[in-house]
Amino acid sequence: MVNVERISVSFSKHLLKEIDSLAKRKGYSSRSELIRNAVRKHVLENNQLKDEHVSGIITVVYTPTSKNMKEMGEIYFKYNDLIKSINQSYITTSCGKNKKVEVYIVEGNGKCISKLYDSVENIDNKIYTNIVIF
Repeated sequence: MVNVERISVSFSKHLLKEIDSLAKRKGYSSRSELIRNAVRKHVLENNQLKDEHVSGIITVVYTPTSKNMKEMGEIYFKYNDLIKSINQSYITTSCGKNKKVEVYIVEGNGKCISKLYDSVENIDNKIYTNIVIF
């Protein structure tokens, strides 16, 4: 590859096993290729959030501590003009941990939705976030 820089990234053993399994199942030549693809997708998704009207779905999975739930409530009230619908559920992950899943249907200015998504991404003990814009 041209102009490739190496970086060091740390993963839990469980996540690394999942990455290796997914890379093999999806036909990637290496875990690096899978990780590059995932990062590229994340960057592309976030670059869609421009100063124009958009709709989308934000998903977050996190550890439901009192602090996190309070912070998510504050985020909801701060951005409630963008949030059209919310669905909340509790799940048990493949690691046996209890997590909370929140799915937001959002609509409004892309830059404002980007700020909402950044707030959600920055909560503690988050294991997954995703945004889909259409």
